[in-house]
Amino acid sequence: MARGASKAGRRPLKPGRRPLEERTRLPNDAPSFATSYGIRLEALIILHERESSAADIARMIDEDVSIVANHLRDLYEAGCIEFVGYKGEGNLKRAVYRAITRPLVTDEEYEAMSPMERHEINGAAIQWITAECLSSFRKDKMDRDKALCLITDSPILDPEGRVELRDFLTASWNRQSEDAEAEDAVEALTSVQEIAARAAARMAQSGGSGTTVVVTLMAFERGTPWDLRDHRASH
Repeated sequence: MARGASKAGRRPLKPGRRPLEERTRLPNDAPSFATSYGIRLEALIILHERESSAADIARMIDEDVSIVANHLRDLYEAGCIEFVGYKGEGNLKRAVYRAITRPLVTDEEYEAMSPMERHEINGAAIQWITAECLSSFRKDKMDRDKALCLITDSPILDPEGRVELRDFLTASWNRQSEDAEAEDAVEALTSVQEIAARAAARMAQSGGSGTTVVVTLMAFERGTPWDLRDHRASH
């Protein structure tokens, strides 16, 4: 881990994400680093929508190009974004970045991953969610959103309830399932509260204990910089 490396001694940019052993931030610290400063947060939201250079982002958020370039490089060095490549020629040559690729992972693929591989994809998801929430909140988009949905709960579930909750939420997102038995079981459930009640009944009967699980349902307007849509339409 290259923590504490000076900016003058930075390694060359490489396509993709900075390798773990070369990053300036530990995986546990990267999501909070990426979202804790306004310019980095704005840059992340823009990169969630499109590949961009420092000059692109600076125009969108009305900030100095050199300052944005430094923050983008810091994000890349910390493993928070990916480097796409250079575009343009000569004095117009510029580094282009994108958000971390968020792969869709099946249960089987996740089970086969090492703990560090799981930590990597989970960290990318946490960073994405945190950035989107903070950006919308800071720009007061949530306050003006008439269709806002922010629901949280922390039910205590047994192992069977954990599986039911996962299948229920997954099916709610995408009803297409190759597992007919799981699909039928999910169809019989109507709510998170019902899953929690069923788990509580099983634990009361068996005398077992459960695990507190955090459940969230969110839908809100993205905190997009004011001119991003106009900028995107002009390209």
